[in-house]
Amino acid sequence: MASLPEKAKEHLVGFQVFENEAGDDELARCEVLMAWPTRTKKELLEKMDDLRMVQALSAGVDGLDFACLPKGVKVYSNAGAYTNSVAEHGWGLLLGAAKGLHARKVRLVPRKLGGKTLLVVGCGSIGSEFARFGRSIGMTTLGVSRSFKIPEAFDEMYAQGDLKGVIGRADAIAIALPLTNNTPKLFDYETLMLTNENVTIVNVGRGDTVSERGLIKWLRKRPGSRYTTDVFWKKDGKETFETDAWELQNFSGTLHIAGTPMGETLEFPLVEAAKNVRRFLATGEAQNLVDNNEYLAALAKN
Repeated sequence: MASLPEKAKEHLVGFQVFENEAGDDELARCEVLMAWPTRTKKELLEKMDDLRMVQALSAGVDGLDFACLPKGVKVYSNAGAYTNSVAEHGWGLLLGAAKGLHARKVRLVPRKLGGKTLLVVGCGSIGSEFARFGRSIGMTTLGVSRSFKIPEAFDEMYAQGDLKGVIGRADAIAIALPLTNNTPKLFDYETLMLTNENVTIVNVGRGDTVSERGLIKWLRKRPGSRYTTDVFWKKDGKETFETDAWELQNFSGTLHIAGTPMGETLEFPLVEAAKNVRRFLATGEAQNLVDNNEYLAALAKN
């Protein structure tokens, strides 16, 4: 549940909208829940007898308690609303790491990315925008994904099972993966060691798609490689920014601010979420449908 700006409410005219203060009787009649996944608690879901749709306000949905969702409820990500802001931020991190802007009292040799090879892992809306930026500076774009939001943004496309075979070709790698049952520690030490010795990697997906222990070991083994990130590892169920990786000169990052919901960055996602809700209520279908089974399987593993 969230308070909506007037621009978002305009897309829901004709539908009854309850915000934050909804009582139990009102919740029982609601067919759609718009909320931040981490704030969607079991106690709330149990009161929503007629629930058909959960529209996440965030790009990621791994914070949602899928085990508590009533059977048949569809979940939709809001990834498209963060496409530009996250891709721009990710490119800032990638260019900064490649040029050595994060270094303090150490001279790192700036690296050229234009005309080089970019590998994007996770080619939804954010990953596709990342590839589009790469193309604009003459990079060859490779994509590894189970599906491609914008196939024309990539020169070559591969399945996730092909990652180890193509990872060594990249001068730069962008990770834009969600955290599902298929992606935890996808980038372990052995996989990272398949990269070229001077690769620069940026992660704007989820921290836990990369093994923290494996990453630190790799960065120490490969001082010429660089890793920068906006997302970190969860400990006790909560993302923490404390990691030994900060001690390394070839590690840098920002504290999960790429899609920070403030000002216009907040209003736009809320408006886009409202548009998607209207599509669902009008047609029964909407954009960015999530496969609930991928997240349920991940819960079972944990």
